[in-house]
Amino acid sequence: MIRAYRPFTKTLRALSLLMAALALLFVSAAALAQTMASSVSQHGITWYFDQEYQVGQYANGDWWVLGPATIVNITPESRELDGRVINGSMVNPTDGHGQNSQGYDSHNSDMPYRSDLNVAPNYTGQNLSLVKGSVSSSISKPTPRASGRPLLDNLAILTVVEEVPPNGAFRPHPYGTDKTSYWAESQLDYGILQNLPHVPDMPSLEARSAQALRFWNEHNTNWQQRAVQASNNQPLYGRNIANQMSEMLLLLHLDFTQEQKRDLFVGVVQYGLDIYGRAKSGGVWEDAGGHNHGRKMPLILAGLALNDPDILEYGDAAKHFIFQEDRQTFYVSQDDVDRERFTGDGRPREPFTEDMIGMPEWGPQHTLRPERDGSNWGLWYRWVGASIVPHVLMAHLTPGAENVWNWPATFDYADRFFATDTVPPTDTNGIQAFQRSMWEAYRDITLGNPVARPESPTIMVE
Repeated sequence: MIRAYRPFTKTLRALSLLMAALALLFVSAAALAQTMASSVSQHGITWYFDQEYQVGQYANGDWWVLGPATIVNITPESRELDGRVINGSMVNPTDGHGQNSQGYDSHNSDMPYRSDLNVAPNYTGQNLSLVKGSVSSSISKPTPRASGRPLLDNLAILTVVEEVPPNGAFRPHPYGTDKTSYWAESQLDYGILQNLPHVPDMPSLEARSAQALRFWNEHNTNWQQRAVQASNNQPLYGRNIANQMSEMLLLLHLDFTQEQKRDLFVGVVQYGLDIYGRAKSGGVWEDAGGHNHGRKMPLILAGLALNDPDILEYGDAAKHFIFQEDRQTFYVSQDDVDRERFTGDGRPREPFTEDMIGMPEWGPQHTLRPERDGSNWGLWYRWVGASIVPHVLMAHLTPGAENVWNWPATFDYADRFFATDTVPPTDTNGIQAFQRSMWEAYRDITLGNPVARPESPTIMVE
């Protein structure tokens, strides 16, 4: 009997040794993701500590440091240059002081500078000691425009954490005090992404991936934010943000390997998580012409990719009516027919008629100032709104996204816009060439599970 089980015993011992070796290998891999350091650097910004601390990187490459930690210097140093304070740093932007001020740069801008928000040690003369928090540091533009749009070339975030994040964790959003890592790259569901044949005018996957991994700021969720959107991180204007983000989103559905999509997927999901965090802290991307497009679909993608119902709830227009794409789109009603048009700015606004009732329509400030709506196709800002069309296409191509979105008027208006659009593809206010190629190739494909269109929620417009 004993002899009969000796081979089995040897096998068990071999398996035990193998498992022990694999455990050591796993620990070694984990150790590689973390190290001890007295400074860390990213995008030209370096944070210096008073001693070595345990540090590591999130899935997108942003750094964390295990607190309590003391930062003794940040370079490029924040200082006054010809009466202008440059290269400032903030902790947890928006927390405790609202969204309308900043501590990065004192040059004239739409967002006023407050010296008490600039925590850079070289500027304050004091070390920055934190148990936890997001340190958002900047490199100012040497010669910004007179308007201060934008003030910054680079922004990067160092997160001080109370516990070591899991390997491959996503960075906590910087717009609050909770620095817990709730999601990790290992949770990403690549199965929600298509592998469609490439189309003409496709942008560079590598270039868009590199930009997606940078921090896209949502400090201020209105037009004033242009001051603190770093030019090397993201576009300046909402239309351009939406257009560039749509390229990133749509590239994810083309025929690249999972490895090739990895950086882009991680970067876009991280942006979606930052938008989710900003929404939870009170962010509303109001209907403001062309300023606030492009934020909703990244949030929905993050929620679907991570299978998180709490994130997805913020993508539901019936529960959180906070995104410009939905606030600008509607079905013409009798109230719209009866409403008097605003004429104070000299812009033509033709009235709606009875036969237009039920037509999907768009207004530059529909929920805020519906009197500025008009039925004329040349309506002020209408072609800027072309940037929502590829985001609708992304929702069509991503299983479950249209149901989560829950605002049919946006989808029906996008169909109407594409069918009616007369702006040349080269115009920045029209549908861009890659977006057009994707729409023409894939708007009508069937993905297997037909979408159950929800009833349009009722949102009251005064």
